[in-house]
Amino acid sequence: MIILDVRVSDIQPRPRAGQWIRSSIPLLTFVTLGLPAGALGVAWPYMRASFGAPLAGLGLVLATFTIAYFLASATSGPLTGRLGTSGLLVGGCTLSAVAWLGLALAPEWWIVIVVSFLAGAGSGLIDASVNAHISLNRGVRYMGWLHASWAVGAALGPPVVVVSLAGTSSWRAGFAAMGGAFLAVGLLVSARRQDWAEAAVPPAGNPSQKAPGRPAYRRAMVVLAGLFLVAAGLEATAGDWSYTQLTVGRALSAGLASWGATLFWAGLAAGRVALGVLGNRFPPIRLLDAGIGISVLATLMFWLAPPLVSALIALPLLGAAVSVIFPVLLSLTPGRVGTRMTAHAVGYGLAAGTIGGGGVPAGIGVVLQSVGLFTLGPLLSVLAMVLALLHAISRGARRYAQLGQDRPGS
Repeated sequence: MIILDVRVSDIQPRPRAGQWIRSSIPLLTFVTLGLPAGALGVAWPYMRASFGAPLAGLGLVLATFTIAYFLASATSGPLTGRLGTSGLLVGGCTLSAVAWLGLALAPEWWIVIVVSFLAGAGSGLIDASVNAHISLNRGVRYMGWLHASWAVGAALGPPVVVVSLAGTSSWRAGFAAMGGAFLAVGLLVSARRQDWAEAAVPPAGNPSQKAPGRPAYRRAMVVLAGLFLVAAGLEATAGDWSYTQLTVGRALSAGLASWGATLFWAGLAAGRVALGVLGNRFPPIRLLDAGIGISVLATLMFWLAPPLVSALIALPLLGAAVSVIFPVLLSLTPGRVGTRMTAHAVGYGLAAGTIGGGGVPAGIGVVLQSVGLFTLGPLLSVLAMVLALLHAISRGARRYAQLGQDRPGS
């Protein structure tokens, strides 16, 4: 008789648990990355009072953040070659943790500007490295879940500030908690370095995603960068300035305005969750058509509707509309520029989005201070219309390129 001493763990060495952890860490990282984006606009009136900063000071914070974010994302490629994806992520989390803990402890206004630079650099490294890794290893549905996770974090940002104000009568504890969250994620990534070691580079010979000629590639990149820039500017401007405009400019109560800000980010999260669940049931280009079209309607509603409707209906509708733009643009990039140039295009697109996400709301902050907070609605509508125009140009150029490829001898 032969006795087999076999344990259940020997037969099934928990591959599902390891896969679950591997899939969860990028999502958790993006939840943490989204927290400050949702919190900053709600915390700004209280931060401004603490430091005696001007109304447009938020624009200076965002501009500083944007410059650092742009530099970090632009250099992420060479840094990944030197440090690896996990090393770059740990570095980004460390910078972010130092920045947000530093903001929580900052006694003077100039320190806020310094830590904003550190925060931008950390966020840029995290965003670029995770998006590049996912674009090479995951599909459009996971990309939807990834960006939904960021939106979940952004939706949690305002309540973190509200709880901080209620519990400590200060905004500082909320940002200290965010710094601790970045530190925890950095430790988790460091402990799971092997999850970031491999990248499934798509085959260069895929006939459906051959690189276009150099002139076509340049045109596609210019339009793509414009789409990222304006989309990020629209999203960030609505998130950063809507609370201040609703409370100071339109006399809505702080509680209702806070709900509006939360619902904007919740709409963003819900749209990306829907993309993660149902993204493979619709052509991506149709999703992009719908998102951009609804964003035009939502910005007009925010501008022209009564304050309560603007806060509780227009803002969440706008959040849901813009939610699909970034992940769908990223998923369409290989087909527009070819797989060999996808990494470059993603980097350039994120860099353009960084400029839009920081530069556009910063510039609009100057306009709001000079002309008045009532101009936010018209400015959001103009951004949405410019986005629709760029999308129409992009669709037309893509259709023309396809016709050219279908001609005999082309």
